[in-house]
Formats: sequence, structure tokens, C-alpha cells
Amino acid sequence: MRVLILGLGSSGGGAEAAEYYLKLGHSVEIIGSSENRENERMIINLLESKGAVFVTKDMLMDAVEKAELVVKVPGVPVPYLVKKKAKHITNDIAALLENPKTERMHRIVIAGSKGKTSTASALADALNSLGMKAAFSENLGYSAFHLLSEIENDDKLYDAVIIEMSMWQIKDTASALGYVWPRIDIAAITDTIPIPTSPLDMTSEGSLFIGPWVRKLIIPRFLREKMLFSGIIPKAKVKGYPSLTNPFRAKAGTELAWECIRALGFRKKDIGKAFRGYKGIPNRLELVAVNKGISFINDSSSVLPLSVAFSMRGMKGTPVHLIVGGTDKSNTDITQLMQPLDEAVSLTILFGSLSQKVLPFLNREGLIFN
Repeated sequence: MRVLILGLGSSGGGAEAAEYYLKLGHSVEIIGSSENRENERMIINLLESKGAVFVTKDMLMDAVEKAELVVKVPGVPVPYLVKKKAKHITNDIAALLENPKTERMHRIVIAGSKGKTSTASALADALNSLGMKAAFSENLGYSAFHLLSEIENDDKLYDAVIIEMSMWQIKDTASALGYVWPRIDIAAITDTIPIPTSPLDMTSEGSLFIGPWVRKLIIPRFLREKMLFSGIIPKAKVKGYPSLTNPFRAKAGTELAWECIRALGFRKKDIGKAFRGYKGIPNRLELVAVNKGISFINDSSSVLPLSVAFSMRGMKGTPVHLIVGGTDKSNTDITQLMQPLDEAVSLTILFGSLSQKVLPFLNREGLIFN
């Protein structure tokens, strides 16, 4: 099959896609950047050595017409003419859901405006403790093509796949799937989403992924009646949370994760035991070592400026040597990084696309950095 990937993307998702399709023996073309980015040269050389071909943007439409599959990459817009001419467009999550091997797994989608990572992480950890092998597909800075590569290996076949999805990922995936999704066993909403007003309403974001393909929808109580009124999904499939018997009520992450595991049929007492060993989101404020009174903390899962600011607020009064930078995985406004950068007693900036946004502020404010 001839596969066209629309660039490498700001977080390297294009490279993950290329690796995946190359391993399957497909012909891979990648639309190259118009800029000669030094930090991309190494991965370009690696992919070319494996058989990928980079083509320039002026060859885009010719490549689209020849391709049997076009892969959308996070952060890379799809021009209208590409949508019109392409035989089939996919993204990493659509490819994951459409893979025949995930048909044998429980598919669980975690969506909402906040709390997705803590819920999905706690859920995956607890399910693995309960003996159900669960894979966790994070939404920022990670590509589901990496997980797909594991799934292609039968020795690592999972019982469940947990997909954390932001609204922009839901929009991309819904478009790639033609707005008709494969079976989703559980769709769980952490806090709030725009709810459709009727089965014909395609203007709200909730209607993009909630439909007859969802076997169980777990949604905050204050949204349940509105969802039932919309008529988009039968009453028997909708559960409001938290349940009165939920022992983790008002506990971020584990509250909704508990409801999901109950929906899978596990007993209450077994779920409680499974959560006891949960240590929190991997790479989130993780104490790595203490040496000569200095604590070394790994907070590398904080890929949003807001997450970095939250972590720094928790260390008020403590001198912090801050290391930030690298790839801009979120493509968001970095103004929320300004206060943490200003408060750090020392600052080290890693090279990458995020650094290019940060450096003008540092220079303007006269902040010293390495």
C-alpha cells in the first residue's frame, strides 16, 4: 500500500506513523518541511535509511492522488483539496480503533476538559492489577502508532485499550472515521463536554463521538439528564457518576476510574484493593533521587504550560532549578509558563520548538538561563 504522511508534526507523530507503516512493508512518502530544521535532520536521515521518501510541498497534490492512504499528523492542518482528492484519510487514533486486533479488546475512551490523564492512568494501573492487561494511549506528546506497533506483536496482545482524547483529537478522529466510530465499550467523561440537543445535532462536540456505537456512557450526574433528553443514546446505556457506593468519591482520577471498572463487571472489594498500589501518573512530580539535600524531580509528563505552573505552585518557598524546553507538544499559548520561569532560581532550556517560543520572553525580561 502507498502511504502519504502529511509531515513530521510538532511532536514527532509523523515519524511514529512512518515507522509503523514501514515495518508493515508499505511504501511511505512524507511531505517535507519547507524549513531546513536542524533538529529534524537526524530523524529524516533515519527514516530515509529505512525506505521513506520525503517529497516537497509543491508535489503534495500529486502525492495525494497516488496514495491509497493519507495520514494526518497532530498539529498539521489538512488542506481542503487534500480532503477532496484523498482516497482515505486517517490519524493515529482512527488507525488504532480500526485495527482488527483491537476488535478483540475492551475499548475505553476517556474525554473531557481536565482530569483525563489521571483517570486513564489510574484505570490502566488498576486493571493490570486485576489481571486484565491494559494499554494506555496518552493524548499529548505521544502517538497511538507507537502502541499499534506493540499490538502488531501477538506476544503483547492486550485485553483492553484505554484512549485519552482531547476535543481536538476527537474532531480529527471523527473526521477520519467518517463520523461513524467502531464499537466503544465505555466512553467516560471526566467533567463536561458540549452535549447535542438531538440525534440530528452535529454542531456540538459531544455528538462527534457519542452515538449507537457506545455500549456504556459514564457521565457526570449534572449532564446525564441533558444527554438523555437529546435522545442520542438509550437511557440504559447512560450512567451518571459518582455512584452513591463509590468509595473514591471526590478523589481525582480514581473516582471515574472506579466507575469504569465496575462497568466492566469487577467486584467492589477487588477494585478497592487494586487502587491501593497506585502511585499516581508516571513521570508526574516523581521523586527520582535526593543527593546532598537536593531533590531531583521528574515531571516530564507535564507537557502543558498549565501543568508546569501547577507543579511549581506546589513547591512555593522551595528554590527550584527548572529544566524546560524541547518539543512544543501542545501547540498552545505559553503565557502560563512565564511565572514559573521567572520564579525559578536557575533555568536550563532544552533545544526544540518550544524553546523558540520561550527565548524571546527570556531575552526581553533579561532572565539568565543555560
